[in-house]
Amino acid sequence: MRATVMDVVRDVVDQRAPEERPLVDDLAGLDYELVIQRVRRASDGRGGDPLGFGLSDATALVTPVVLLAVHEACRAAVADATGRLLSRATSALGRLRPSGRRQIAPPEIPDFDRDQLAAVRSRVRGEAVRRGLPEPDAEALADSVVAKLATAGAAEPEPDGTSAT
Repeated sequence: MRATVMDVVRDVVDQRAPEERPLVDDLAGLDYELVIQRVRRASDGRGGDPLGFGLSDATALVTPVVLLAVHEACRAAVADATGRLLSRATSALGRLRPSGRRQIAPPEIPDFDRDQLAAVRSRVRGEAVRRGLPEPDAEALADSVVAKLATAGAAEPEPDGTSAT
């Protein structure tokens, strides 16, 4: 089974900002679609603390940067792979879902090419600097995200030693 977006976020946060791990754990228990909407809103400065987990506090710098960058990278990779028509159809069908729908799980990490990984690195670095992380820390964070994405998209070996496909 491939790693999910939240797996990557958790691993990077453990490495770069372990004090934010409780926030990641709290977010992981919620509907993924709702988490993304609220993290975006909080990151844009709209509405105080919509999650109720201290996301608007200055201490949570890494989690929103990594979560949004990895989420957007996965969406872009899937859109490139499947074509925009399928993406629009899925989006339209999503709006037709009844409000009592099941929780949405975080998507799995696809395989990224070098250009996609470079774009993710640039986005993480830029957003981290914009949020006040010192340049060396922003560089290290971007490197951590790219390293995790480069390996997370690969299918893990099965217990018998073969590769899952």
